[in-house]
Amino acid sequence: MAPGGVEPRLLGFRELCRGRRHVFGQVLVDLGGRVVGFDALRHPGAVAVLALDERGRVLVERQYRPAVGGWVLEIPAGTLEPGEEPLEAARRELLEETGYEASRLCRMASFYPSPGVSSEVIHVYLAEGLSYRGQRLEEDEVIEVLWMEPRELLERQLEGVADAKTLIALLLYMSGRRC
Repeated sequence: MAPGGVEPRLLGFRELCRGRRHVFGQVLVDLGGRVVGFDALRHPGAVAVLALDERGRVLVERQYRPAVGGWVLEIPAGTLEPGEEPLEAARRELLEETGYEASRLCRMASFYPSPGVSSEVIHVYLAEGLSYRGQRLEEDEVIEVLWMEPRELLERQLEGVADAKTLIALLLYMSGRRC
């Protein structure tokens, strides 16, 4: 039983607006006889890839993100396509955005980046054994690819507003988390 003796009961979802990949609406919940609508973004999920070269450097993107109005330093990532498995999405995003293919790719963790407003789950993968095959950016992607030492990338993340998926992946890796 929840605090106050009321167990929330999910009633459904009311769509308010639909974008290319996301749906914004309200999750309707019964809170002890009171129906409350909570704003929510329905998200298909995403992947993020911490890719390492043979020297232990991290493959990083400097990507223009219109939603924040600027450039973000982050690891390769992207949204799941309908019916796509996270592992396959990680392979696809790594190749499309950076041009690299991994001979070893394994899941490190999954997390909710913003459960107060979104259903998104990000699946973090570690990629090793990289071979360059050629970048295949989508028409709306503006990405510069570079290599950084893990410690340097961590310091850069902590200087300003960090990219959550990059920070989480780095902290997992630097704390010894492997597949």
